[in-house]
Amino acid sequence: MNEDELLAALKSCRIAHHIPGRLRVKLGTHASTALPGKAEAIWLLNRLRRLDGVKAVSLNALARSCTVEYLPSLISPAAWEDLLAGIESQSASALLERFALGEGEQG
Repeated sequence: MNEDELLAALKSCRIAHHIPGRLRVKLGTHASTALPGKAEAIWLLNRLRRLDGVKAVSLNALARSCTVEYLPSLISPAAWEDLLAGIESQSASALLERFALGEGEQG
């Protein structure tokens, strides 16, 4: 999954609840935006789980949501907010870059 595909997948998501250290994301909230395929979703979840600072990732397919527990000291809460809102900021770019660093890894 390249950066454009990742950004397209993120456009279909919105933050349902966020406190520093715990983020719940609703998946596929925009009807005009396609959800990632199964392979892409697996890649994304595996990358999330491997990110330095992410403690746990859980998926609730029935509720179409994902919960991410993370260390705010390593990943800025603003990074999640900006990235999922499509705001170009230094913190969002840094988080996106962390995903890209694992591009060659197998999921």
